[in-house]
Amino acid sequence: MMAVDDLTRRLKADLERYAGFGDMISGGAGDLAAADWIAARMTDMGYAVARQAFDIPCFDPAECTLTAGGFTATLHAQPPVTPTSPAGLTAPLAVVRSPHDAGDARGRIALIVLPHGRHASMQSPAVQPLAQAAAAAGAVALVIVPVGPTGRIMGLNCNLEEPTAPLPVGVLAPAELEPFLAAARDATPATLVLHGRGAMRPTCNVHGVLDRGPRWVALSTPRTGWFGCVSERGTGTAAFLALAEWVAGRFPAHSVFFMNSGAHEYHFAGAHRAMRFAPPPGDTDVWVHLGASLATRGHVEFRGLQRMLRSADSNRILMTSDRFRDAASEAFAGLSGLECPAPVLGGISELATILSRGYEGFAVLGMPRAFHTREDTLDTVDADLLAPVVRAHMALMEAAVRSPRQALNEASP
Repeated sequence: MMAVDDLTRRLKADLERYAGFGDMISGGAGDLAAADWIAARMTDMGYAVARQAFDIPCFDPAECTLTAGGFTATLHAQPPVTPTSPAGLTAPLAVVRSPHDAGDARGRIALIVLPHGRHASMQSPAVQPLAQAAAAAGAVALVIVPVGPTGRIMGLNCNLEEPTAPLPVGVLAPAELEPFLAAARDATPATLVLHGRGAMRPTCNVHGVLDRGPRWVALSTPRTGWFGCVSERGTGTAAFLALAEWVAGRFPAHSVFFMNSGAHEYHFAGAHRAMRFAPPPGDTDVWVHLGASLATRGHVEFRGLQRMLRSADSNRILMTSDRFRDAASEAFAGLSGLECPAPVLGGISELATILSRGYEGFAVLGMPRAFHTREDTLDTVDADLLAPVVRAHMALMEAAVRSPRQALNEASP
């Protein structure tokens, strides 16, 4: 077993390496470079590594803006992107804060102002009902304002096969909302431009095995996301690499399956494709999913004072199968936000997709202050905070993995 200092140093180096790849949108240069790096690391550990390539849509923006009353703001084009012409479309704005406001959006650009929160998905209960109501009422386009702690644009995950609204949709930074509220009040026309080049491009899943005994342990983590996502995806990637090395030596009688998936931001599209390579659920002792933002530095905001902390953001949960609930409480005791294991929530991570196939497992999922924003950078993470979470994963795996003798006894009539 790695010494604490060795583990922390390894995690720090891997966080820095991941951050160095830049933006991690699926199919981009950062995604593909990270896939090569992870594949090489897993090969060096002795895993038989394979890739599963698949295409996803991309959009290279030329101009994405909203203009009204002499003020112009840059938008984030929301996938799946429905572009406008280079000239864009012009219409009055209608502010939509609840489904009751949606009727005002007919023939207008709906300015959908979300309640304050750490938003992450077009399919979330805070977003989907408003977007669908505005589209159904006859809005010509949607501009979503994800009000949250940073005031910045938040990338929103989406389902490519079932888009929430087949309209031009852009995301506006909450910090730039005020001029457009004034334009909506005064019925000043606004012009929305989502102009660029759409295409298909490849991403991939990296998966593989250590083929040893009849019982299996499975590890998985997504690789991609919005912007740099160093906390969101980098912490899971660093933990995944550390656990892949550890589990290979710790359970020599077990085979190990690993899955590093692309297209996470498109409703976990990569993980859905990769599951056909996984071992049978009945042969798998535990599936460990390294989720989002395992450990992120906390942030205090008090009367204008803002300061990043050396302690962990507690806005994270540990989701686990019922079988592991008691052991999870013990393994993660003392880690803020993770002391009380929760049932597995659907639709918010790959874990629910995995467990729906009959596996048993667990995952940590965090939504820190900078989640899905360009502020999710290397300074938001600290290997000293991540190492105890990785150690807790190891402790729970120790409790979850059955010896060959236990498995034989359980299989006997």
